[in-house]
Amino acid sequence: MVQQVSVASQQASIKPPVKKVTSNGNGNAATIAVPKPKTTGKGTSRTLYKYSGTMPGKEDLKTPQMIALIDTVNEATKTELNSSSFTAQDCVALAVKKGFLATRQNPLRIFRFYAKRLVDEGYFSKV
Repeated sequence: MVQQVSVASQQASIKPPVKKVTSNGNGNAATIAVPKPKTTGKGTSRTLYKYSGTMPGKEDLKTPQMIALIDTVNEATKTELNSSSFTAQDCVALAVKKGFLATRQNPLRIFRFYAKRLVDEGYFSKV
């Protein structure tokens, strides 16, 4: 035998959420205010970068993934990638397309990992 439950009885059984209340030491209760999320900027993937034109020397120890990102921008033509103004997404998409960067990870994650180092060492600069 199947028991049918009406919508009104289902709604009546749902309890409203309980507000969290804390004591402020005087015995009075104060509610907790949750702050709204803040946006800090455009995000790493939409930040514009500029290539400085320098290549790492043989004495510099760089990882193959970092060299692949620098080589991609260095060898790109104007129609493929503008070296004076490009985003991280443009750079990694071209690196994967040309075969410089082959990885199982998300290629944008690799760029985000090396972004600070690329800027600090003078290969790229933020526009």
